[in-house]
Amino acid sequence: MLLTSIIGSRTFAQDLALDLFNFNAKARQERAKEVMQDNEYTSTGYEKGIFYSNPLMLNGKPIDYTAFNLESKGELTVIKGAAITGDTTQVSFYVYLRRDGNKVLIPGNERSSIGKTKMDISEILQHAEPGDQLVIEAVKKEDGHVKRILKLLGGGC
Repeated sequence: MLLTSIIGSRTFAQDLALDLFNFNAKARQERAKEVMQDNEYTSTGYEKGIFYSNPLMLNGKPIDYTAFNLESKGELTVIKGAAITGDTTQVSFYVYLRRDGNKVLIPGNERSSIGKTKMDISEILQHAEPGDQLVIEAVKKEDGHVKRILKLLGGGC
């Protein structure tokens, strides 16, 4: 009877741990879907190159949409090419905030966010509010596939 009780407790604990893991994975997946908005992409007909499904890099690694939030820090870059092989090209981009469908004007930042190949993400996030959208667009028409829109949420997941 004692052995049955111990085995039952162990099985219960394993089941509970598996349920918690699955719940956490589902919550992280839902958060990633909420952060990564529709990219509103319309083909320009000028696209050239291979476009990675997640061309946004933070500190040299693909952005983790489950953890990206208003407090995120690091160097943002945008790439195209085969990220798996490391054969990538940095893309010039501009970035801005959108609140309630309107572009947020950041004094002194009108020109500094255009045509960069990298930028400190905290420079723009310091002006953001929960629910704003971070819009990242390629400067050149041939890099149009890299446009991304991220919903900014507070805190981690």
